[in-house]
Amino acid sequence: MKVFNRSLGIINEDRAVNYLKSKKYRIVERNYVNKLGEIDIIAVKDGVIVFVEVKYRTTAMFGYGREAIDDNKIWKIRKVATQYLIESGIYGKNDIRFDVIDILDDKITHIENAF
Repeated sequence: MKVFNRSLGIINEDRAVNYLKSKKYRIVERNYVNKLGEIDIIAVKDGVIVFVEVKYRTTAMFGYGREAIDDNKIWKIRKVATQYLIESGIYGKNDIRFDVIDILDDKITHIENAF
């Protein structure tokens, strides 16, 4: 089941990347990993660095994907993002924001400044 879920995750991250590119985002990193965790997509648009969490569900029966992003997940994403900015030498040099791309079956919802 885990292999299937990972493959489905890659497919939906590809969908999210294609969506962002269609909106004129420049993709900088995919699946950025450091010792603190992972960020699905790092992109830039209009000089703003955007850290994107991608969530996918086939049905909303048990809630939307975005509802799975709790305070602990937000804290972790912020820590990973901070480490990325420090390692990249751009900490404090650009505006940043945290977005969520919530994919429900075939519908993409892009939530800017999600947290």
